[in-house]
Amino acid sequence: MGVRRHPVVVAAILSDFVVRAIEIAAAIDRGRRGNLDRAFIRTLARDLSRDLGRAREWAQARHLKLDVTVKRDSVLAVRLDQVPDRYLPFTLIGYFHATLHLAHELSHAIDGTLARHLDLRLSLSHDHDLELACELIAGLDSYLDSALAWNEELAKAREILNVDRARVQILNIDRSLSRALDLAFERSRALDRVCAQGVAGRLGISLTEGLAEALLAGAMDDFTSADLTYAGLADSDLTGVRWSLSETIWPPGTDVKALLARSEKVETGGGILVIKRRGMAWPPKG
Repeated sequence: MGVRRHPVVVAAILSDFVVRAIEIAAAIDRGRRGNLDRAFIRTLARDLSRDLGRAREWAQARHLKLDVTVKRDSVLAVRLDQVPDRYLPFTLIGYFHATLHLAHELSHAIDGTLARHLDLRLSLSHDHDLELACELIAGLDSYLDSALAWNEELAKAREILNVDRARVQILNIDRSLSRALDLAFERSRALDRVCAQGVAGRLGISLTEGLAEALLAGAMDDFTSADLTYAGLADSDLTGVRWSLSETIWPPGTDVKALLARSEKVETGGGILVIKRRGMAWPPKG
């Protein structure tokens, strides 16, 4: 399995989304306590919605299964500026709940992807970073479950007719909810770091900042001006990689005609091709 199709790549992209979903939840939580930045929440939600769409396209182009569904009426279509002030507290509870469910769904998708890979690899080798990622996901799910439960308790407390009693309950619940949310955010960032470092290590690069964005943008699949003379690509799945007839320098012994037969020209022209099918471009190791 090539690095670009390795489960850790999917995990790195989705873990970045988890952090951002919880960041939206944290911003909404602050807003419920009187510090509402509607424009900031709307920007975060819009950007995450855009990137989830890009992730689906990225997965489809590489024939990968990405079990993430976001409903049109979810928090990613947030329009807080259109909500009357008297309905805002209840609206924020709903958006908060939807955002945490999204984070939960994304973490489950990561866990399922990594668990399947680890089950297959168990007798052959150990991916310790992926095992650590699965452990982090278990803790993250626990904190997200707690935050969702406290959010439901908060909604119930707001329905209590006794104002003084409700105020005390809401204050206590709000503290517990914020604590669970802080722990979830901390755990999600740790997961994001582990997954990004896993991809960086397998690609032989040192920087992880912006790695998920680079993967989505296709930067890690662009060989159009690359000198690959010393690259070990014999065991790599290059499906989806872009290359150039005139500028890409392949490792010695590469069957460029075989690569060409598996590739299609990109519509933008300029002699750029994309590899569409798997196949052998290097002689088998003796």
